[in-house]
This record gives sequence, C-alpha cells and structure tokens, in this order.
Amino acid sequence: MKSMRWLTIDPYPTVSLNCRDAVQRCYAGLCDCGQPERYALEAAVTVFRYHHPETPPFQAETIVSQWVASPVRH
Repeated sequence: MKSMRWLTIDPYPTVSLNCRDAVQRCYAGLCDCGQPERYALEAAVTVFRYHHPETPPFQAETIVSQWVASPVRH
C-alpha cells in the first residue's frame, strides 16, 4: 500500500526575533523622526524582504503591518 503525502504551505515564513526587532525599530524610528506612516511602512517592508526575499511582496506587507500596528482599542 502506498503512503499519501500531503503538501502543506506555511502562510507565514519562519521569522527570527532579530528580523522582527529590526522591522519594528525601522518603522518606529522613521515615525519618530516625523516621516509619513506610509514611508515608514515601505521601509519596514524593505527590511523584512531583505531577511526573507522568498516572501511575496503582498504577504510581506501584511506581516509587517500586523507587527507595527498599534493595538485596537474599543
């Protein structure tokens, strides 16, 4: 009897703490200097893509946005 193999795709790449810290520092630093939030996000995505070039741009922006978003308050 043949064994079946299932292909699973991890939606989020394995991320090191150094990468996440670098992304958050980049974003916070640019915002603290008065840069527009959009520019800070683009720079943070660039840092993320440097660490994870295999990640598609849209997915990278989604991950970074989740990391740098302030908590939702009700």
